[in-house]
Amino acid sequence: MSIKEILADPVLFCSRLTIVDKRGRPCKLILRSEQIQIIEALAAGDDTLVLKARQIGSTTAVAAFFFWKWYTAKGPETYVSLSHKLASAKHILSIQQRFFESLPTALRRPLVVSNTTTITLADTGATLLAASAEGKGGLRSFTATGLHISEFAFTPRSDELKATAISALNGGQLCIESTANFWGDPLHKEIELWEAEIVGWNFLFFPWTDHTEYSTPPPEDFECDPDSMLSEGQQFWAAVMMGKLGETKFRREYPLSVDDAYAQTDGAWIEAEALKDLQVVKLETEGGPLCAVNHADRYAIGVDAGAGTGGDFSALVVLSATTGQPVDIRRSNRMSPSEWAEVVADASRKWKDAKVLVESNGTWGGVIITELKHSGVPLWKDAEGRDWITNAQSKPMMLECVKETISRGGLSILDSWTVGELRSFKVDDRGNPFCPRGGVHHGDTVIALALALQCLLKVSVPDRPFLPDWIIARRVSEAYKNAGKQQFRRY
Repeated sequence: MSIKEILADPVLFCSRLTIVDKRGRPCKLILRSEQIQIIEALAAGDDTLVLKARQIGSTTAVAAFFFWKWYTAKGPETYVSLSHKLASAKHILSIQQRFFESLPTALRRPLVVSNTTTITLADTGATLLAASAEGKGGLRSFTATGLHISEFAFTPRSDELKATAISALNGGQLCIESTANFWGDPLHKEIELWEAEIVGWNFLFFPWTDHTEYSTPPPEDFECDPDSMLSEGQQFWAAVMMGKLGETKFRREYPLSVDDAYAQTDGAWIEAEALKDLQVVKLETEGGPLCAVNHADRYAIGVDAGAGTGGDFSALVVLSATTGQPVDIRRSNRMSPSEWAEVVADASRKWKDAKVLVESNGTWGGVIITELKHSGVPLWKDAEGRDWITNAQSKPMMLECVKETISRGGLSILDSWTVGELRSFKVDDRGNPFCPRGGVHHGDTVIALALALQCLLKVSVPDRPFLPDWIIARRVSEAYKNAGKQQFRRY
């Protein structure tokens, strides 16, 4: 086979590169089927998203593909390895450096730059670059032809990183690959956008069962499940790995499906089992009503306030005093606090002058409370006439109320966005619940739900049925008629 044919085919080219094996010895890159699929997907030119299991070599495959693109470039193209830490990006560049240094002498073209963050060919000016989200080795002065983001699920400020990457690419090719981190993490967000057909990713997922090395012949005393879809060797290998990692970490790092990768994780605030009986309603991100107004009912509203600048959401949840169920859920991260106050006032009027609870100590809560007072909206007050204050004591208490209400079946319906927020919450080392930053969810609707539950404690259940005005008028008229008749009744 000629060199020209090898250079023209990324799979043939990459399979002749040299890597270092687990023992630190140089060896040829023997491409697995998963790695070939990744390279072929990238060769098609599509933006590619990879949810990977551990040790399938996806990072190496992507690094090899972009090395091939760099080596065969006709001009000063730039291919970037980007990670949330520069050390990780440098590691990927070091793999590519090894690819170059292991080429036959006749194919090692002169370099004009070669250091830990940049490799540039002298003849074409093509560059391999390592950059980070920390600002070191940044992208501001570069236009990238191709960009590789590794372990995206673990990236803080992922929206900013992705926006920077897309700006640097200017129409070039993007590849994101990562293992799962937690429900609602940055990678999960991209998968959900792909599933909703909002973003046109070429999405690749490889269950661990596709990896032939993940199988070990079981000993004679190992009890295999005859009904399992796994082979006996896969069952034993999985049992050993679960013993080492624990079931949760094993499922996250060696998933059988996307749902498996984002199954309940250690440190989760609420168990997935507690959510399984919820009726999950699909609404737009902005939310909406879950039922019509019942004039025989009373309602309570909890409100969480955001700045309206595209980050945290402002959210409101309306609960029925009769059923305890949510009847309306709204959220926006684009409305100013004053605009959001108008939405809250409208919701209160719609839901029969519902009482509203807004925390007063947040950055924007005071603004909303002032606006609602001017609008004449009934506001929650404590026994001493004070507004709600969220602090180190009240926040765990109100969130525990949410958890307890769900666990005992007190909430039977929620929208999918709020359920996603619930699944995103974790517990810190001191046992306090929190919503990790960097993911798709910020926990704002859960806070609004928690406040609504507290507000509901001060809303009494109606003790008499509601009658429309026309029925009341008719009964009054009939009463007058009957009263007149009684004056002339003979006995």
